[in-house]
Amino acid sequence: MRDIKAVPIAAEATVADRKTRQGRTSRIDPFGVFGVLLLVIVWQLLTAVLAPSSLPTPWSALLRIKQDFFRAEQLSFYGLPDTGLFNSMIYTATNVLVAVALGSLVGVLAGLVTARFQTIRAILDPIMMTLGTIPILVLAPFFLIWFGVQRMTAVLLVMIYVAVILYIFAQRAADNLDPIYEESALTLGASPHRIVWDVLIPGTVPQILGGIRIALAGAWGLEAIAELLGAQYGIGKIVQVLAGATDVQGIFSALIVLGLVAVVSDALAAFAISRLAGWSVAARAGGA
Repeated sequence: MRDIKAVPIAAEATVADRKTRQGRTSRIDPFGVFGVLLLVIVWQLLTAVLAPSSLPTPWSALLRIKQDFFRAEQLSFYGLPDTGLFNSMIYTATNVLVAVALGSLVGVLAGLVTARFQTIRAILDPIMMTLGTIPILVLAPFFLIWFGVQRMTAVLLVMIYVAVILYIFAQRAADNLDPIYEESALTLGASPHRIVWDVLIPGTVPQILGGIRIALAGAWGLEAIAELLGAQYGIGKIVQVLAGATDVQGIFSALIVLGLVAVVSDALAAFAISRLAGWSVAARAGGA
């Protein structure tokens, strides 16, 4: 029975091994670096034709980040005392990580169950697909009415969309798993419990990890929108307050911090996937 666990991964492990070693030799994408440099250059060129009140220079935005990183004096005039970009980013990041963790748990479990039980799938599919098509701008007002302006509201909003994404990824990963693996396990005398833990879960983990990375990337923007629509703290709240004061420089500095954190978190997620399921072509394709 010990060999059952290796059944779903043995077929692609040999094919992927050489490509995995090659992929680990170059972790910095030169095209990505070029894209960032091109963005900064275009931004700088646009500042030559636009007023500073409409578009600050990249350097002035960086200076504003340094000034407001730990404590932003300007925010005290707008009703957000004793805060800065760092504390607000910690608040936003915590919400994102909690929402992604809970949403992934719910989505993966529901996706795997519905992949094997068609009756449950017929019930849940319309619900999950409908939730996935409703924009967060439509759901947010209802959540604010039901739960009020509190941290849980933003977490629930992001969690719903993460759950939908992982529901689809987990369900399709289970559907795409070749039946020969489970049939082989049955032939070897595996119980349904062993098939789930030794075949189904290992066989779907690579695609699920790729789905978690995609959900994490989108969760940052969703959290910021949720905070824009109603929150006491967070990067989104800072953007909302500064937008009301037409402080374009402050808005850009907050968005840069949010973008940098999102990029770093994506890089960490990609690294974790390469370690947890680097043997899998599906993991690298889904996580790319």
